[in-house]
Amino acid sequence: VLSGLKADAGDRVRKGQILAVVLHEDLILKKQQREAQKRYKAVQVENLSKLNAKGLVTDEELAKAKMELIVNDKEISMIKSEIAHSQIRAPFSGLVVERHVHSHEWVTPGKEIIELYDPRKLRIVADIPADVALELKTGESNTLFFPDVNQEVKAKFKVLAPQVDVRSNTIKVFWTVSAAEMKKANLMPGMKGELRTENEN
Repeated sequence: VLSGLKADAGDRVRKGQILAVVLHEDLILKKQQREAQKRYKAVQVENLSKLNAKGLVTDEELAKAKMELIVNDKEISMIKSEIAHSQIRAPFSGLVVERHVHSHEWVTPGKEIIELYDPRKLRIVADIPADVALELKTGESNTLFFPDVNQEVKAKFKVLAPQVDVRSNTIKVFWTVSAAEMKKANLMPGMKGELRTENEN
């Protein structure tokens, strides 16, 4: 369950900023209990060490107490890690495009919570006929036309998906767009475009 959702569509966020928190009050309570036990065990080890020096406590008893303290420390570290994983942080600085869930809603691993967009970076993805896609060369620039802004954009061919869609006989192609081209064309996520080939007039 999301106990808190700290970002909404239109918000600008920084890398590492907490966007949402999964309910983890039980983990906080467990951590507090283990930390209280640690303080008790630390005092116990100190007292046993003094008694051991006087020959009143065996080495085995002292070693057992020290081991329990070490185990307790490990448990605290594991709980802290679980708490950290319950905090969903922004993987990069950018703009929140869409929020897919609400506070106090049940979520499962893999469920989309927030969609982010980095205005400094943009990639273009398209399903291109296999014969055309296989002619593209990594690193070369291709021209794509975007009707929404009535402008051509130069994009650098990055990579092909490793398989052909058997129903459409297309391959998914990825391009990257430079900051200068993005600014010139004022591109936004979701815009549709078309690949211009040398054969087009």
